[in-house]
Amino acid sequence: MPNIARVFKDEIIRLSRKEAKAAITPVKKPSIAARKALADIKRRVSALEEATKSLSALLSKIKMPAPEPVEGKKARITGKGMRSLRKKLRLTQGEFGKLAGVSSQNVYQWERKDGALRVRAATRANILGIRDFGAREAKAKLAEMSVGKRKKKAL
Repeated sequence: MPNIARVFKDEIIRLSRKEAKAAITPVKKPSIAARKALADIKRRVSALEEATKSLSALLSKIKMPAPEPVEGKKARITGKGMRSLRKKLRLTQGEFGKLAGVSSQNVYQWERKDGALRVRAATRANILGIRDFGAREAKAKLAEMSVGKRKKKAL
């Protein structure tokens, strides 16, 4: 009797191993492939980190000039900024509008808006040009513009 119990126990162990192996086999190959891919990715990352370190060390030795800002593209124009620029130049809304090439109503509306303003490219260029003026320069430019209009009317 003890021999039959042992044979029965061995058969149960054999069948359970066979079932476990059948359950694991479909997962085993993708698991191995995933581990290999992960190891390859780790190798690549470490190689890239080393390359980055050497390039950053090389770049730190090279002194490059700071890039010049591109006018017109990145300039943020806000209503509050327009109002403060106009007041800095000591201009009325109408005068500021003449310099910017727009009406005084446009200036009024800009100054009332919150946040960034959406203006045409030509107007943006004019506003950015006005930013470089002082109060005297702005008045001189206005006088020059009014003299130019008088001459055109006389012709």
